[in-house]
Amino acid sequence: MTAQGQPKSPFNFIQVVIAALGAGYLNAIIFFIGIASGASMKVGSNPEKVVGFDNILQFTWLPLLVFGLVVFLIGRAKKGFVKVAQWIGLIIAVVSMISPIMISADVATGVTLSVIHVVTGAAWFFAVHYGNKKLHVASKDVVVA
Repeated sequence: MTAQGQPKSPFNFIQVVIAALGAGYLNAIIFFIGIASGASMKVGSNPEKVVGFDNILQFTWLPLLVFGLVVFLIGRAKKGFVKVAQWIGLIIAVVSMISPIMISADVATGVTLSVIHVVTGAAWFFAVHYGNKKLHVASKDVVVA
């Protein structure tokens, strides 16, 4: 906190850690539901690669934690950057759904991996949410009569 009692960052990094853990566990559940519904989890062409449980956790936790830390540190200096990064991360997660759809060996794998992308994108969006209310201007002060 600064001398005036204002926090330096628009969000707390612990919310990134919580969102990453939650998204990882939710994506693990989605992974096992996909396997149970017949997803082969094979992607690519020659030779086909099988997406495993460890890959799901790795590709959920690492981006959220690493990029969340980067946005947290940059957000301390430039608070407006957080809103931009929040939306860019969500857009990247949704647009990158095209990849598993295009390279999956079967429809169930494509759907499973696409849902995992959406969950990770939503986790990102809420993880870097501009949550420090002390930095917000009260809405009654913004409204123009």
